[in-house]
Amino acid sequence: MTPSSMSTRRQIMAMAMLVLALIGGLVRWFAPQPSLARDVGSLLMVLWLPIVGNIIGWLMQRVRAPKHQLQGFAAGTVFEPHARIELTLLAADTPRLSRPIRAGFFDGALVVGSEGFTTRLAVPSDAEPVPEVPCTLAVQFLRPELALAQLTQGTKFALLAGRTVLGTGFVLPLER
Repeated sequence: MTPSSMSTRRQIMAMAMLVLALIGGLVRWFAPQPSLARDVGSLLMVLWLPIVGNIIGWLMQRVRAPKHQLQGFAAGTVFEPHARIELTLLAADTPRLSRPIRAGFFDGALVVGSEGFTTRLAVPSDAEPVPEVPCTLAVQFLRPELALAQLTQGTKFALLAGRTVLGTGFVLPLER
């Protein structure tokens, strides 16, 4: 679980436990020394212990998290085609997702088996891909030395944007 992915229900439960612990502290503060109210206040105060454990766990996770930069294409870099692909977009379930790739540069990943390669597609303004219609696009790889060893001519792949499969296709020979 990432630090920012704590669910709303979990946050509400944590706040409720802390509020009950504060109420327990107040009850314990104002109750006479040997009384049932003081004992109930003590029990309510114990509710903060799991919260402290969660906070310590969250802090340890933040300390251990790697401080690396996101990998991707630097803004403003020149497009250098490494391969050509024939891509066929899948039909979308909803109309607003029917054209996921627009003209310009599109960052995604070409996946072959269990390996994925970060790519940038050059999409011409007059030839935006249409679902279920094959189109030919130029591709630039973030790490061409690794990608070109796996993506030889005729290799079939899937195109991903995040975790969504946008289409499938195969590698074509690069025209020089």
